[in-house]
This record gives sequence, C-alpha cells and structure tokens, in this order.
Amino acid sequence: MPLLPGYDHDGAERLRDLQRDAAEPDGAGRLLARFADEVEGRAILFDPAGDAIAGSPDGPVPDAIAEIARRVRLGLSRSAVERDGHEQLAAFAINGEPDAPTLVIAGSAIDRFTAEPRRTDALRVLSLSWQAQHAQERSRRVGKAGDQIREAVLHLLMEGRLPTAHRAAEALHDPLPDPMRVWVVEVGSLDEGERDAVADELARITGDRAWMIKCPVYSGHLIPAVAPAGHEHEQACLRELVTSANAGTGRISVGISTVLPLRDFGTGYQQAFHALAHARGNAEGFASFRRSHDLAAELAGVGRAWARGVLLPLEEFEPTRPQDPTGDDLQDTLVSWLAFHQQATRHLKIHRNTLSARLQKIGSLLGRDLHRLPDQAQLDLALRLRGGPEAPHSPRDLDELLRGEEVRRWAEVLLAPMRDSPRLVETVRAWLLADAKPGLAAEALGISAAATRKRLVNAEQLLERSLLHSPSLSYDLHFAFRALEANREPGDEKVVT
Repeated sequence: MPLLPGYDHDGAERLRDLQRDAAEPDGAGRLLARFADEVEGRAILFDPAGDAIAGSPDGPVPDAIAEIARRVRLGLSRSAVERDGHEQLAAFAINGEPDAPTLVIAGSAIDRFTAEPRRTDALRVLSLSWQAQHAQERSRRVGKAGDQIREAVLHLLMEGRLPTAHRAAEALHDPLPDPMRVWVVEVGSLDEGERDAVADELARITGDRAWMIKCPVYSGHLIPAVAPAGHEHEQACLRELVTSANAGTGRISVGISTVLPLRDFGTGYQQAFHALAHARGNAEGFASFRRSHDLAAELAGVGRAWARGVLLPLEEFEPTRPQDPTGDDLQDTLVSWLAFHQQATRHLKIHRNTLSARLQKIGSLLGRDLHRLPDQAQLDLALRLRGGPEAPHSPRDLDELLRGEEVRRWAEVLLAPMRDSPRLVETVRAWLLADAKPGLAAEALGISAAATRKRLVNAEQLLERSLLHSPSLSYDLHFAFRALEANREPGDEKVVT
C-alpha cells in the first residue's frame, strides 16, 4: 500500500490507527488512552469551563495539570509546554474555535506526541472526534426535548386541554390529527433504540400520518395518534408494520381505537389499550377495538347529579398552605391513579410518597378508600359522568342509576362472551371481590395464582379487553355484575355474592 504523502511508514500507520480509534464508540476516550500510552503518562481533556471531561488513566487531576490547562483555556497562549518534576506537561487547544476543549498530556516521553506531524495529526483527529461526539450529544438532547414536549401533549390530551395541546404541538411543527385513531404499539424489547426503530418504521409506513408519543408509563409502548385512512389501507399498514418490526426487533402487538375526535383522545387510548390485550393473543399481532355500549353513555345526563355529588368535595377543595397540592393536582392524581394505579408515579413524575400522601388526602375528602375496587369504580364513573347537561329528575343513588332496562342490556352484552364459561365467570367475580388482586382471588378459589392468571388471560381474549394491566375492564365488570343484581327480579338466581 503506498504511503501517504509526507509520511514515513510509522507515521502513516499511526494516522490510520488514530482514525480507526476515532470511528469507534467513545472515540475521544480511545484516542486519549492512545496518547497516554505514547507519552507513558496521562492525557486529559478539559471543557471550556475548566472541568476535566475525559482522561486516561482515571484519577484525580494534579494541580500542575489543571493550571497549565487554565492558561491555555483563558487564551493566554494557544499551547504551553513545561516541566513538573520528572514529567513534562504540554497543553493545546484542540482547534481554533473559541470554546474548543483543551488537551493536556503529561509524561516522560511527550516528544513522541509533540513532534510534527504527529501532534497535528493527533489534534486534528481528536477535534473531529470531539465535534462528532458533541453533535451527537446535541442531537440526543434535542430528541429528548422533543420527547418531553410530546409527553406533555399526551398529558394535555388526557386531561381534555385541547387548545393548549395544539399550541404545544405547534412547537414541533407537527400538527395533531383530528379526527384520529389512537394506536398502542407494544414493542417486545425494552431497548430504547429498538422502540425508536419501530417508531421510525411506523412513521414511514403511515406516510408520516402518525403523531408519535412514547408512553411514560409502559416503557415498551408507543402511542401514536394516526390520521384515519381507508380500512384496506390501514390493514395493509398494520400488516407491514408487524411483519417488518418482527423481523428486526422481535414480536410487536398493536391495538387500535375507533375513529374519534381528538378531544376524545383519552377514550381512544383506553380503547386501543383494550384492543392490545386481544392483539397479544391472535396470529396477526394487531386488533381493532370493537364498538360496544359504554356505561357512561347509557347514564349520560341522568347520572350527572350523582357524579357531581360524589366529586363536589374535591372540586371545592382549596389548599391551606402554598406547598400543598391544589385541587387540580389532586384531580389529576385521581385520574392517573384510577387509570394506572402504582404506575401513576411514572405518569405524573412524582415520588411514591407524594402519590401516597395525595391519595390519602383525596380519600379523606371524598370519604372513599382508593385501594378498594368498588370505590375506584364509582370514582371513575363519576369522573366520566360529571360533564354535559343534567337530565330532569336525576337520581342521586347509584343503585337507582343502575336499575333500568338499558343498563341491564348493557351488562348482559358486556358479559355475553363468558356466558358459556361459568368457571371464567366465577374467576372474574372472585377477582373483582378481591379488589382485582389475582393472589387473593386464587386463595378464595382454592387454586394456584398461576392458574388464576391463566383464567384471567383467557377471559381477556374472550372479552377482547385488558384485565390484568391498567387501564383495565375491572370497573365496568364490577358495574355489570352490580347492575344485573340491581335488576334481579324476586326469585331469580343471585348474580353477585
């Protein structure tokens, strides 16, 4: 191989070695280790603030090295060479930029570094490696900031703050689709790079119609809001996404909501999450939410008076001290707790002790035990019923609300898929009575916890809804059994024990 012009064999080989080191991950660190070996001492890189940001070998920075770096960093000289005892020190700005890092080498053989063209080669390659690493870090920070904005938009959409969500999305020059479908994409791997790869593939396949959000609660989930397209086109996109992702990252599953206005993003998320439970167990790897009646829709208007009565102490709450949570903080915490339970700490970005204190305060205000499923179900329903117009003669008693032909039909439709599986009905009932805790349900049933979970997974597939992960169908199931009991005629078999 011909030598590079102006280089002997050793010089050309060293330059190739420097370039190879620079191309590796942590190229700057590898170069510093090479320089330290060459001078039989140390090589340290200082940032413009004077902090040592990389070095080889590791260890405290001697005062003499810090001082010579300071002189070069302050522009008192572009380079400096001096002796410190038995060692020589040399410091250089790695390039001509005002904020360039400063390289200091110390050792008994620094002539091996400072001789030309070795020094020029070393500084040029180190500078290029540093600039590339710095650019990557800036890109990472920009990407992280974008993810944080998207997560903020998710919170705003979940809370129904549509105008603010639109303004936040405008900062990314990526308008929110309206109407839309919510997808929940579950990536089998928890590796961040693989989730990003699936996100990129989803954007490509949908023609950039997907407004992407990384789920703050489930680290393997993506939550895109996708502008709707024709049924065949969407099915083709889903098949391509599942096939291509499975080939590269392992199995993924996708749940898809119905087409909804953007203001109903929270409903769409719950629909897609329930469809995901069904998608995990089918061959295609994706599933759409099947339309079903919603209890809140059945009770709209007529249930508003009851809901407002349940939530009034929370809505009227005013903190007595500046450091106390506001009423909005408590309401946001309640919504997150009912949807995600202990994962609410990740959703709200608060400490578990803060969550516990807020739940205790909410429970005290509302006279409810937020760890009991019946109370959770009632608060969830109240939150869904509190808006909208109030119907005349609205009852304020829950059992009266649940007593009626429309609600009875809703309950029968919801439970119909398990009609031919009495063992599953028994298991689901025991699970509800145990506050949705599989271990306690297993004790009540006299079977193992593994067998109980297996039955609940089978129920998920029949109901095509999520039971074991939040958001869960547990609240609706609680009301379905309760409604059938409230509508039971004298002499009928008891529905709920």
